[in-house]
Amino acid sequence: MFATELEIQHLEELYAGRKAFFGDLHNHAQTSDRSDGLRPLSHWKGALEALKLDFAAILDHGQVEHMYLPDWEDGLFVGGTEPGTWITDNKAEKNCIHYNLIFENAKPLEELLDAFPEYEFTGGITGRFKYPKFTTERFCELIDFVKSHNGFFVHPHPKQVMISNDPLDYLFREETGLEVFYGDMRNAHSEANYKLWLDLLALDKKIWATGGNDNHACAADTALTCIYAEERTNASFISHLREGDMVCGSVGVRMCVGDTKMGGECKFDGQKLILAVSDFHRSVKNPDHKYRVDLLDDKGLVFSKEVSCNAPAYFAIDANPDCKFYRAEVVDVNIGKRISLGNPIWNR
Repeated sequence: MFATELEIQHLEELYAGRKAFFGDLHNHAQTSDRSDGLRPLSHWKGALEALKLDFAAILDHGQVEHMYLPDWEDGLFVGGTEPGTWITDNKAEKNCIHYNLIFENAKPLEELLDAFPEYEFTGGITGRFKYPKFTTERFCELIDFVKSHNGFFVHPHPKQVMISNDPLDYLFREETGLEVFYGDMRNAHSEANYKLWLDLLALDKKIWATGGNDNHACAADTALTCIYAEERTNASFISHLREGDMVCGSVGVRMCVGDTKMGGECKFDGQKLILAVSDFHRSVKNPDHKYRVDLLDDKGLVFSKEVSCNAPAYFAIDANPDCKFYRAEVVDVNIGKRISLGNPIWNR
């Protein structure tokens, strides 16, 4: 159950040159008369530093202007936008969704807006765009464009906007993000999104969990995403988001099956699963609390072990070739809540 030195070495070599960066993948700032954020980027810089956060995605509505402002800083601010859309042929009771388009810089977003005339993008740095209606087919074309231009697509606050009892109504493309922790990882919104994520996993869908506060007024540290990246740059962050190798939550989780890391897929037969829990963000680190890690597969709990917030913990098992995926959760035992969700590794 506990990993050997060779198993620990193997995992560390897979993550060599990378360290934990904690941030918020869903925010809005006051960057123009179009944006509905209440605080300028200059405020966000100080707020992120005070909270010991490494980055924030600023996804201001209907514009690209925020990514051109003098206060914009690569690696501190991750760029993109959050449009709204009505999916005209979706069977949901309420078929309106929001979606986060995350890019390294403004150029690919501008190319997307030009490629989809439905947005009626006015062009230029101060250009604006409307929120269009799409068929499912056209919306999937948009997601494919995001992927082909090195972007990352997230369905944010899914159960808080769309209304449907069918989990598949919330899914448009696999290998995309679903905002599971929303606003606070311990609230009812996050619980509803978590159940949706589990329902999609049970349907054998490859969907990655992310977190986001959706702040419009001030930065917060209650729904974080942890990325093990090589450096504090948008390119480094997004490269791992696109692979699903990130953590929804405030505790670092690293996992591999053979040479395959979280978010990936491989054959489990004859492979070792190695799991590490470390790097507790200060927002959840309490020396008086007990913590545990749960390893789960598609059938349920595989094992549950106590972990420390002060030292890394490593575990290893023989991967079961008959299960569909493995994933790990970190739980604060004192409050009885999940504080981190590692993304799965799938058996294919």
